Amino acid sequence: MSRMSLYRHAADEVGARRAATRAAPTTSVWVALAATLVVLASPPAARAQLGEVQLDWRGFVMTDLRLFADDSLAFERSETTGNVRLEARLDPHIAAVGDVSLVLSERGDGPDTFAALSERARLDPFWIESNALFVELIDVPEGLDIRIGRQAIIWGSADRFHPVSNLNPLDVEDPTVFGAVLPNEMVSLDFRPDWEAGCEDEEPWLSELRLQLVFVPFFKPASPPRSAGLAFTDKRVFRERADTPLTLDLVEKQDVLEANNGWHFAFEPTVSLPERTLDNSMFGARLAGRLFDVDLGLTYFRGFDDFPRAETIVADTTALPEVGVTVGLSYPRVQVLGIDMATSLDFLDGLGLWAEVGITFHDALHRIISTGPQIGINAVERELAEGYFVKAVAGIDYTPVHWLYLNVQYLHGFVDEFGADDLENYLVAGADIKFDNDRFLLRFFNIFNLDDGSYVLYPRFTFKPWQSGELSLGAFLYSSTFTGFDETTKFDSRAAGKSTVFIQARASL
Repeated sequence: MSRMSLYRHAADEVGARRAATRAAPTTSVWVALAATLVVLASPPAARAQLGEVQLDWRGFVMTDLRLFADDSLAFERSETTGNVRLEARLDPHIAAVGDVSLVLSERGDGPDTFAALSERARLDPFWIESNALFVELIDVPEGLDIRIGRQAIIWGSADRFHPVSNLNPLDVEDPTVFGAVLPNEMVSLDFRPDWEAGCEDEEPWLSELRLQLVFVPFFKPASPPRSAGLAFTDKRVFRERADTPLTLDLVEKQDVLEANNGWHFAFEPTVSLPERTLDNSMFGARLAGRLFDVDLGLTYFRGFDDFPRAETIVADTTALPEVGVTVGLSYPRVQVLGIDMATSLDFLDGLGLWAEVGITFHDALHRIISTGPQIGINAVERELAEGYFVKAVAGIDYTPVHWLYLNVQYLHGFVDEFGADDLENYLVAGADIKFDNDRFLLRFFNIFNLDDGSYVLYPRFTFKPWQSGELSLGAFLYSSTFTGFDETTKFDSRAAGKSTVFIQARASL
Protein backbone atom coordinates (compact mmCIF):
# COMPACT_ATOMS: atom_id res chain seq x y z
CA MET A 1 0.00 0.00 0.00
CA SER A 2 1.34 3.41 -0.90
CA ARG A 3 0.54 6.45 1.19
CA MET A 4 2.14 9.80 1.88
CA SER A 5 3.58 10.14 5.37
CA LEU A 6 2.80 13.17 7.47
CA TYR A 7 6.43 13.26 8.45
CA ARG A 8 8.02 12.57 5.06
CA HIS A 9 10.19 15.70 5.26
CA ALA A 10 11.56 14.69 8.64
CA ALA A 11 12.08 11.15 7.39
CA ASP A 12 14.68 12.37 4.91
CA GLU A 13 16.70 13.67 7.84
CA VAL A 14 16.25 10.79 10.25
CA GLY A 15 19.10 8.58 9.12
CA ALA A 16 21.58 11.39 8.74
CA ARG A 17 21.10 13.57 11.78
CA ARG A 18 20.60 11.43 14.85
CA ALA A 19 21.32 7.87 13.71
CA ALA A 20 24.39 7.15 15.82
CA THR A 21 25.78 7.87 19.25
CA ARG A 22 28.27 10.69 19.50
CA ALA A 23 31.25 8.63 20.38
CA ALA A 24 34.61 9.15 18.73
CA PRO A 25 34.48 7.89 15.13
CA THR A 26 35.83 4.42 14.54
CA THR A 27 38.41 3.61 11.90
CA SER A 28 35.77 1.97 9.70
CA VAL A 29 33.71 5.15 9.73
CA TRP A 30 36.69 7.27 8.69
CA VAL A 31 37.57 4.82 5.94
CA ALA A 32 33.99 4.80 4.67
CA LEU A 33 33.84 8.59 4.69
CA ALA A 34 37.14 8.92 2.86
CA ALA A 35 36.15 6.36 0.23
CA THR A 36 32.82 8.06 -0.33
CA LEU A 37 34.40 11.47 -0.76
CA VAL A 38 36.96 10.08 -3.22
CA VAL A 39 34.21 8.64 -5.38
CA LEU A 40 32.16 11.82 -5.28
CA ALA A 41 35.17 13.94 -6.08
CA SER A 42 36.05 11.80 -9.08
CA PRO A 43 35.24 13.31 -12.48
CA PRO A 44 32.67 11.55 -14.68
CA ALA A 45 35.40 9.97 -16.80
CA ALA A 46 36.97 8.40 -13.73
CA ARG A 47 33.65 6.98 -12.63
CA ALA A 48 33.13 5.42 -16.04
CA GLN A 49 36.34 3.43 -15.53
CA LEU A 50 34.63 1.53 -12.73
CA GLY A 51 33.31 -0.87 -15.35
CA GLU A 52 30.15 -2.74 -14.45
CA VAL A 53 29.91 -1.19 -11.00
CA GLN A 54 26.76 0.89 -10.62
CA LEU A 55 27.06 3.82 -8.23
CA ASP A 56 24.27 5.97 -6.88
CA TRP A 57 24.84 8.77 -4.44
CA ARG A 58 22.97 11.58 -2.80
CA GLY A 59 23.43 13.91 0.12
CA PHE A 60 22.55 17.20 1.68
CA VAL A 61 23.81 20.09 3.75
CA MET A 62 21.53 21.40 6.48
CA THR A 63 21.80 24.09 9.12
CA ASP A 64 19.67 24.13 12.27
CA LEU A 65 19.43 27.06 14.68
CA ARG A 66 17.14 26.85 17.74
CA LEU A 67 16.15 29.04 20.66
CA PHE A 68 14.33 28.13 23.86
CA ALA A 69 10.85 29.63 23.68
CA ASP A 70 10.96 31.32 27.07
CA ASP A 71 12.08 34.65 28.46
CA SER A 72 15.74 33.64 28.30
CA LEU A 73 15.78 33.21 24.49
CA ALA A 74 18.90 31.12 25.06
CA PHE A 75 20.25 29.06 22.17
CA GLU A 76 19.28 25.40 22.42
CA ARG A 77 21.48 24.28 19.52
CA SER A 78 23.31 25.46 16.44
CA GLU A 79 24.34 22.66 14.11
CA THR A 80 25.40 22.19 10.51
CA THR A 81 25.24 18.71 9.01
CA GLY A 82 26.81 17.42 5.82
CA ASN A 83 25.59 14.00 4.68
CA VAL A 84 26.61 11.63 1.90
CA ARG A 85 24.99 8.29 1.05
CA LEU A 86 26.67 5.97 -1.46
CA GLU A 87 25.03 2.83 -2.87
CA ALA A 88 27.21 0.54 -4.98
CA ARG A 89 25.97 -2.45 -7.00
CA LEU A 90 29.15 -4.37 -7.65
CA ASP A 91 27.49 -7.12 -9.67
CA PRO A 92 24.00 -8.69 -9.84
CA HIS A 93 24.57 -10.42 -6.50
CA ILE A 94 26.63 -8.01 -4.38
CA ALA A 95 25.79 -4.51 -3.15
CA ALA A 96 27.25 -2.18 -0.54
CA VAL A 97 25.84 0.90 1.16
CA GLY A 98 27.55 3.61 3.17
CA ASP A 99 25.84 6.60 4.78
CA VAL A 100 27.82 9.06 6.90
CA SER A 101 27.29 12.53 8.29
CA LEU A 102 29.66 15.18 9.53
CA VAL A 103 28.01 17.30 12.24
CA LEU A 104 29.50 20.57 13.45
CA SER A 105 27.89 21.89 16.62
CA GLU A 106 28.12 24.92 18.86
CA ARG A 107 26.46 22.98 21.68
CA GLY A 108 29.65 21.26 22.79
CA ASP A 109 31.77 22.22 25.76
CA GLY A 110 33.67 25.38 24.99
CA PRO A 111 37.22 26.07 26.16
CA ASP A 112 37.44 26.43 29.94
CA THR A 113 41.18 27.10 30.22
CA PHE A 114 43.54 29.46 28.44
CA ALA A 115 45.43 26.52 26.93
CA ALA A 116 42.17 25.15 25.50
CA LEU A 117 41.82 28.29 23.39
CA SER A 118 44.50 26.82 21.14
CA GLU A 119 42.61 23.54 20.68
CA ARG A 120 40.58 23.71 17.49
CA ALA A 121 38.47 20.74 18.56
CA ARG A 122 37.27 22.71 21.59
CA LEU A 123 36.50 25.78 19.51
CA ASP A 124 34.81 23.86 16.68
CA PRO A 125 33.36 20.64 18.14
CA PHE A 126 32.24 18.04 15.61
CA TRP A 127 31.54 14.35 15.28
CA ILE A 128 30.96 11.69 12.64
CA GLU A 129 27.72 9.73 12.53
CA SER A 130 27.66 6.38 10.75
CA ASN A 131 24.08 5.82 9.63
CA ALA A 132 24.60 2.75 7.46
CA LEU A 133 27.55 0.61 6.42
CA PHE A 134 26.69 -2.86 5.20
CA VAL A 135 27.22 -5.48 2.51
CA GLU A 136 24.24 -7.18 0.87
CA LEU A 137 24.34 -10.54 -0.91
CA ILE A 138 21.40 -10.84 -3.32
CA ASP A 139 19.65 -14.02 -4.45
CA VAL A 140 21.91 -16.55 -2.73
CA PRO A 141 20.03 -18.75 -3.55
CA GLU A 142 17.18 -17.28 -5.58
CA GLY A 143 14.84 -15.26 -3.37
CA LEU A 144 17.19 -15.05 -0.37
CA ASP A 145 19.08 -11.84 0.44
CA ILE A 146 21.66 -11.59 3.22
CA ARG A 147 22.65 -8.22 4.65
CA ILE A 148 25.55 -7.89 7.12
CA GLY A 149 26.71 -4.71 8.81
CA ARG A 150 25.42 -1.48 10.28
CA GLN A 151 21.75 -1.00 9.38
CA ALA A 152 18.31 0.07 10.56
CA ILE A 153 15.24 -2.15 10.17
CA ILE A 154 11.86 -0.72 11.08
CA TRP A 155 8.89 -3.07 11.16
CA GLY A 156 5.22 -2.18 11.22
CA SER A 157 2.71 -0.17 9.24
CA ALA A 158 1.86 2.81 11.45
CA ASP A 159 3.27 6.31 11.08
CA ARG A 160 6.28 6.89 13.34
CA PHE A 161 4.91 4.87 16.28
CA HIS A 162 5.80 1.17 16.04
CA PRO A 163 5.11 -1.07 19.06
CA VAL A 164 6.10 -4.09 16.93
CA SER A 165 9.51 -2.69 15.94
CA ASN A 166 12.26 -3.21 18.53
CA LEU A 167 15.45 -4.17 16.66
CA ASN A 168 16.88 -0.63 16.62
CA PRO A 169 16.83 1.70 19.62
CA LEU A 170 14.88 4.92 19.32
CA ASP A 171 16.68 8.23 18.97
CA VAL A 172 14.44 10.76 20.71
CA GLU A 173 17.19 13.26 21.51
CA ASP A 174 15.75 15.58 18.85
CA PRO A 175 11.93 15.67 19.07
CA THR A 176 11.58 17.31 15.65
CA VAL A 177 12.62 14.05 13.95
CA PHE A 178 10.54 11.81 16.15
CA GLY A 179 10.63 8.20 15.00
CA ALA A 180 14.34 8.17 14.20
CA VAL A 181 16.32 5.09 15.22
CA LEU A 182 19.97 4.35 15.85
CA PRO A 183 21.53 1.78 13.50
CA ASN A 184 22.81 -1.50 14.88
CA GLU A 185 25.30 -4.05 13.69
CA MET A 186 23.06 -6.80 12.34
CA VAL A 187 22.84 -9.93 10.25
CA SER A 188 19.52 -10.07 8.40
CA LEU A 189 18.13 -12.77 6.12
CA ASP A 190 15.28 -11.81 3.83
CA PHE A 191 13.51 -14.68 2.06
CA ARG A 192 10.87 -14.02 -0.63
CA PRO A 193 9.40 -17.35 -1.82
CA ASP A 194 7.95 -17.42 -5.31
CA TRP A 195 4.59 -18.69 -4.12
CA GLU A 196 1.03 -17.44 -3.84
CA ALA A 197 -2.40 -18.92 -3.16
CA GLY A 198 -5.54 -18.47 -5.21
CA CYS A 199 -7.48 -19.65 -8.22
CA GLU A 200 -5.60 -19.79 -11.49
CA ASP A 201 -7.75 -17.28 -13.35
CA GLU A 202 -8.26 -14.87 -10.45
CA GLU A 203 -6.20 -12.55 -8.34
CA PRO A 204 -4.43 -14.51 -5.56
CA TRP A 205 -5.88 -14.12 -2.11
CA LEU A 206 -2.45 -14.57 -0.51
CA SER A 207 0.70 -13.17 -2.12
CA GLU A 208 3.94 -11.21 -1.60
CA LEU A 209 5.12 -13.52 1.18
CA ARG A 210 8.29 -12.48 2.93
CA LEU A 211 10.19 -13.96 5.88
CA GLN A 212 12.83 -11.85 7.58
CA LEU A 213 15.18 -13.12 10.29
CA VAL A 214 17.48 -10.69 12.09
CA PHE A 215 20.33 -11.32 14.53
CA VAL A 216 21.64 -8.38 16.59
CA PRO A 217 24.88 -9.29 18.42
CA PHE A 218 24.99 -6.28 20.74
CA PHE A 219 22.34 -4.30 22.59
CA LYS A 220 22.34 -0.54 22.13
CA PRO A 221 20.23 1.80 24.33
CA ALA A 222 17.92 4.57 23.18
CA SER A 223 19.23 8.12 22.98
CA PRO A 224 16.96 10.22 25.25
CA PRO A 225 16.59 14.01 25.35
CA ARG A 226 18.93 15.75 27.75
CA SER A 227 16.02 16.77 29.95
CA ALA A 228 15.13 13.11 30.63
CA GLY A 229 17.90 12.90 33.22
CA LEU A 230 15.84 15.13 35.51
CA ALA A 231 13.67 12.09 36.23
CA PHE A 232 16.59 10.78 38.32
CA THR A 233 18.29 13.98 39.51
CA ASP A 234 15.50 16.49 40.20
CA LYS A 235 13.51 15.76 43.37
CA ARG A 236 10.36 17.37 41.99
CA VAL A 237 10.42 15.10 38.96
CA PHE A 238 11.61 12.01 40.81
CA ARG A 239 8.81 12.33 43.38
CA GLU A 240 6.10 11.95 40.74
CA ARG A 241 7.83 8.92 39.23
CA ALA A 242 8.32 7.12 42.52
CA ASP A 243 6.26 4.00 41.89
CA THR A 244 6.95 1.77 44.91
CA PRO A 245 6.54 2.19 48.70
CA LEU A 246 10.29 2.30 49.34
CA THR A 247 10.97 5.04 46.76
CA LEU A 248 8.10 7.09 48.17
CA ASP A 249 9.53 6.59 51.67
CA LEU A 250 12.94 7.74 50.42
CA VAL A 251 11.48 10.97 49.01
CA GLU A 252 9.64 11.74 52.26
CA LYS A 253 12.74 11.14 54.39
CA GLN A 254 14.79 13.31 52.04
CA ASP A 255 12.35 16.19 52.64
CA VAL A 256 12.62 15.81 56.41
CA LEU A 257 16.41 15.50 56.50
CA GLU A 258 16.93 18.49 54.22
CA ALA A 259 14.52 20.66 56.23
CA ASN A 260 15.52 19.62 59.75
CA ASN A 261 19.17 18.54 59.48
CA GLY A 262 20.38 20.68 56.59
CA TRP A 263 21.42 17.67 54.53
CA HIS A 264 21.84 17.99 50.78
CA PHE A 265 21.13 15.07 48.46
CA ALA A 266 22.92 14.87 45.09
CA PHE A 267 21.70 12.16 42.71
CA GLU A 268 23.98 10.63 40.09
CA PRO A 269 22.47 8.17 37.57
CA THR A 270 24.73 5.44 36.18
CA VAL A 271 23.95 3.02 33.36
CA SER A 272 24.60 -0.74 33.27
CA LEU A 273 24.29 -2.27 29.80
CA PRO A 274 23.79 -6.00 29.24
CA GLU A 275 27.05 -7.88 28.86
CA ARG A 276 28.14 -8.52 25.30
CA THR A 277 27.58 -12.25 25.38
CA LEU A 278 25.75 -14.56 23.01
CA ASP A 279 23.02 -15.07 25.60
CA ASN A 280 22.32 -11.32 25.57
CA SER A 281 22.24 -11.05 21.78
CA MET A 282 18.88 -10.07 20.31
CA PHE A 283 16.78 -11.80 17.68
CA GLY A 284 13.76 -10.87 15.60
CA ALA A 285 11.55 -12.54 13.02
CA ARG A 286 8.82 -11.17 10.77
CA LEU A 287 6.45 -13.00 8.44
CA ALA A 288 4.62 -10.64 6.08
CA GLY A 289 2.32 -10.96 3.13
CA ARG A 290 -0.71 -9.59 1.37
CA LEU A 291 -4.07 -11.14 2.25
CA PHE A 292 -6.62 -9.99 -0.32
CA ASP A 293 -6.13 -6.16 -0.18
CA VAL A 294 -4.55 -6.04 3.28
CA ASP A 295 -0.82 -5.98 4.07
CA LEU A 296 -0.24 -8.13 7.16
CA GLY A 297 2.78 -8.76 9.36
CA LEU A 298 3.50 -11.08 12.29
CA THR A 299 6.61 -10.32 14.37
CA TYR A 300 8.60 -11.75 17.25
CA PHE A 301 11.43 -10.08 19.16
CA ARG A 302 13.67 -11.29 21.95
CA GLY A 303 16.00 -8.79 23.57
CA PHE A 304 15.87 -5.75 25.85
CA ASP A 305 13.73 -2.66 26.20
CA ASP A 306 15.85 0.31 25.11
CA PHE A 307 14.72 2.74 27.86
CA PRO A 308 16.32 2.31 31.31
CA ARG A 309 14.72 1.85 34.72
CA ALA A 310 16.13 2.44 38.20
CA GLU A 311 17.25 -0.93 39.56
CA THR A 312 19.42 0.22 42.48
CA ILE A 313 19.44 3.32 44.67
CA VAL A 314 22.47 3.54 46.97
CA ALA A 315 23.12 6.48 49.33
CA ASP A 316 26.56 7.41 50.70
CA THR A 317 26.36 9.25 54.07
CA THR A 318 30.09 9.32 54.86
CA ALA A 319 30.43 13.03 53.98
CA LEU A 320 27.44 14.51 55.81
CA PRO A 321 25.71 16.89 55.38
CA GLU A 322 26.37 16.02 51.72
CA VAL A 323 24.66 12.78 50.66
CA GLY A 324 25.64 11.22 47.35
CA VAL A 325 22.98 8.97 45.89
CA THR A 326 23.87 6.65 43.00
CA VAL A 327 20.92 5.54 40.89
CA GLY A 328 21.80 2.43 38.92
CA LEU A 329 19.87 2.12 35.66
CA SER A 330 19.37 -1.12 33.76
CA TYR A 331 17.39 -2.41 30.79
CA PRO A 332 14.65 -5.04 31.23
CA ARG A 333 14.78 -8.23 29.21
CA VAL A 334 11.65 -8.61 27.08
CA GLN A 335 9.93 -10.68 24.43
CA VAL A 336 7.49 -8.97 22.08
CA LEU A 337 4.82 -10.56 19.88
CA GLY A 338 3.34 -8.23 17.28
CA ILE A 339 0.82 -7.98 14.51
CA ASP A 340 0.30 -5.12 12.08
CA MET A 341 -1.94 -4.41 9.09
CA ALA A 342 -2.42 -1.68 6.50
CA THR A 343 -4.77 -1.14 3.62
CA SER A 344 -6.45 1.56 1.56
CA LEU A 345 -10.19 1.85 0.97
CA ASP A 346 -10.91 2.62 -2.67
CA PHE A 347 -14.60 3.28 -2.02
CA LEU A 348 -13.49 6.14 0.28
CA ASP A 349 -11.16 7.73 -2.27
CA GLY A 350 -8.11 5.80 -1.14
CA LEU A 351 -8.38 6.49 2.59
CA GLY A 352 -5.46 4.76 4.31
CA LEU A 353 -5.99 2.59 7.36
CA TRP A 354 -3.44 0.89 9.61
CA ALA A 355 -3.08 -0.74 13.01
CA GLU A 356 -0.33 -2.30 15.14
CA VAL A 357 -0.46 -4.29 18.37
CA GLY A 358 2.61 -5.28 20.36
CA ILE A 359 2.41 -7.61 23.39
CA THR A 360 5.48 -7.27 25.63
CA PHE A 361 6.32 -10.09 28.07
CA HIS A 362 8.75 -9.34 30.89
CA ASP A 363 10.21 -10.95 34.00
CA ALA A 364 9.56 -9.71 37.51
CA LEU A 365 11.48 -6.48 38.11
CA HIS A 366 12.98 -5.63 41.51
CA ARG A 367 14.60 -2.55 43.00
CA ILE A 368 17.33 -2.46 45.63
CA ILE A 369 17.48 0.57 47.95
CA SER A 370 20.42 0.84 50.34
CA THR A 371 20.87 4.02 52.38
CA GLY A 372 22.66 2.85 55.53
CA PRO A 373 21.41 3.13 59.12
CA GLN A 374 21.27 6.93 59.25
CA ILE A 375 18.48 7.06 56.69
CA GLY A 376 17.23 3.59 57.41
CA ILE A 377 15.98 2.19 54.08
CA ASN A 378 17.71 -1.06 53.23
CA ALA A 379 15.57 -3.54 51.37
CA VAL A 380 14.68 -5.14 48.07
CA GLU A 381 11.17 -4.70 46.77
CA ARG A 382 9.31 -5.81 43.69
CA GLU A 383 8.72 -3.00 41.24
CA LEU A 384 6.75 -5.00 38.69
CA ALA A 385 5.42 -8.54 38.80
CA GLU A 386 6.15 -10.95 35.97
CA GLY A 387 3.59 -10.42 33.24
CA TYR A 388 2.84 -8.58 30.03
CA PHE A 389 1.37 -5.38 28.66
CA VAL A 390 -0.10 -4.34 25.33
CA LYS A 391 0.77 -1.28 23.26
CA ALA A 392 -1.36 -0.44 20.24
CA VAL A 393 -1.64 2.08 17.39
CA ALA A 394 -4.52 2.64 14.98
CA GLY A 395 -4.67 5.38 12.38
CA ILE A 396 -5.98 6.77 9.14
CA ASP A 397 -4.76 9.22 6.53
CA TYR A 398 -6.71 10.95 3.79
CA THR A 399 -6.17 13.43 0.97
CA PRO A 400 -9.59 15.02 0.31
CA VAL A 401 -8.09 17.54 -2.16
CA HIS A 402 -4.66 17.73 -3.72
CA TRP A 403 -3.49 20.53 -1.41
CA LEU A 404 -4.65 18.99 1.89
CA TYR A 405 -3.39 15.86 3.66
CA LEU A 406 -4.81 14.63 7.00
CA ASN A 407 -3.35 12.09 9.41
CA VAL A 408 -4.84 10.87 12.72
CA GLN A 409 -3.60 8.13 15.04
CA TYR A 410 -4.67 6.74 18.40
CA LEU A 411 -1.94 5.40 20.69
CA HIS A 412 -2.19 3.21 23.75
CA GLY A 413 1.20 3.47 25.43
CA PHE A 414 3.91 6.01 24.58
CA VAL A 415 7.39 4.94 23.53
CA ASP A 416 8.95 5.37 27.00
CA GLU A 417 6.13 3.77 29.01
CA PHE A 418 6.66 0.28 30.47
CA GLY A 419 4.26 -1.91 32.40
CA ALA A 420 0.50 -2.39 32.27
CA ASP A 421 -0.18 0.31 34.89
CA ASP A 422 2.10 2.85 33.20
CA LEU A 423 0.40 3.04 29.79
CA GLU A 424 -1.62 6.12 28.87
CA ASN A 425 -3.72 7.07 25.84
CA TYR A 426 -2.88 9.62 23.15
CA LEU A 427 -4.29 11.22 20.05
CA VAL A 428 -1.81 12.19 17.33
CA ALA A 429 -3.25 14.47 14.65
CA GLY A 430 -1.67 16.45 11.85
CA ALA A 431 -2.22 18.09 8.50
CA ASP A 432 -0.26 19.30 5.48
CA ILE A 433 -1.54 22.32 3.58
CA LYS A 434 0.26 23.03 0.30
CA PHE A 435 0.28 26.19 -1.81
CA ASP A 436 1.65 27.28 -5.17
CA ASN A 437 2.52 23.84 -6.59
CA ASP A 438 4.10 22.66 -3.33
CA ARG A 439 6.45 25.63 -3.04
CA PHE A 440 4.86 26.46 0.31
CA LEU A 441 3.99 23.88 2.93
CA LEU A 442 2.23 24.53 6.24
CA ARG A 443 2.37 21.53 8.56
CA PHE A 444 0.75 20.92 11.93
CA PHE A 445 1.72 17.92 14.05
CA ASN A 446 0.19 17.57 17.50
CA ILE A 447 0.11 15.00 20.32
CA PHE A 448 -2.59 15.09 22.99
CA ASN A 449 -2.49 13.03 26.16
CA LEU A 450 -6.10 11.94 26.63
CA ASP A 451 -5.55 11.02 30.30
CA ASP A 452 -3.90 14.12 31.78
CA GLY A 453 -4.65 16.85 29.21
CA SER A 454 -1.05 17.77 28.39
CA TYR A 455 -0.03 18.16 24.76
CA VAL A 456 2.66 18.98 22.19
CA LEU A 457 2.22 21.35 19.24
CA TYR A 458 4.56 21.22 16.24
CA PRO A 459 3.77 23.88 13.62
CA ARG A 460 6.21 24.18 10.70
CA PHE A 461 6.29 26.35 7.59
CA THR A 462 8.54 25.34 4.68
CA PHE A 463 9.40 27.43 1.64
CA LYS A 464 10.92 25.56 -1.32
CA PRO A 465 11.70 28.09 -4.06
CA TRP A 466 13.94 25.64 -5.93
CA GLN A 467 14.00 21.88 -6.31
CA SER A 468 17.18 21.41 -4.30
CA GLY A 469 16.75 24.01 -1.58
CA GLU A 470 14.31 24.85 1.17
CA LEU A 471 13.92 27.05 4.23
CA SER A 472 11.83 26.10 7.27
CA LEU A 473 10.53 28.02 10.26
CA GLY A 474 8.81 26.29 13.13
CA ALA A 475 8.38 25.57 16.80
CA PHE A 476 8.15 22.56 19.09
CA LEU A 477 5.86 23.64 21.92
CA TYR A 478 5.05 21.75 25.09
CA SER A 479 1.85 22.65 26.92
CA SER A 480 4.00 23.64 29.92
CA THR A 481 4.82 26.83 27.98
CA PHE A 482 1.20 27.91 28.40
CA THR A 483 0.16 26.18 31.63
CA GLY A 484 3.43 26.01 33.61
CA PHE A 485 5.48 23.00 34.70
CA ASP A 486 3.49 20.18 36.27
CA GLU A 487 5.40 17.02 37.11
CA THR A 488 2.18 15.01 37.37
CA THR A 489 1.52 15.21 33.62
CA LYS A 490 3.35 13.81 30.60
CA PHE A 491 4.24 16.88 28.56
CA ASP A 492 4.19 19.51 31.32
CA SER A 493 7.01 17.81 33.22
CA ARG A 494 10.50 19.28 33.22
CA ALA A 495 11.73 15.86 32.11
CA ALA A 496 9.86 16.29 28.80
CA GLY A 497 11.94 19.34 27.91
CA LYS A 498 11.45 23.00 27.10
CA SER A 499 9.74 24.50 24.09
CA THR A 500 11.93 25.70 21.21
CA VAL A 501 11.63 27.72 18.02
CA PHE A 502 13.87 27.02 15.05
CA ILE A 503 15.01 27.98 11.58
CA GLN A 504 16.46 25.38 9.23
CA ALA A 505 17.95 25.61 5.75
CA ARG A 506 18.64 22.61 3.55
CA ALA A 507 20.35 22.03 0.21
CA SER A 508 19.94 18.57 -1.33
CA LEU A 509 22.70 17.14 -3.53
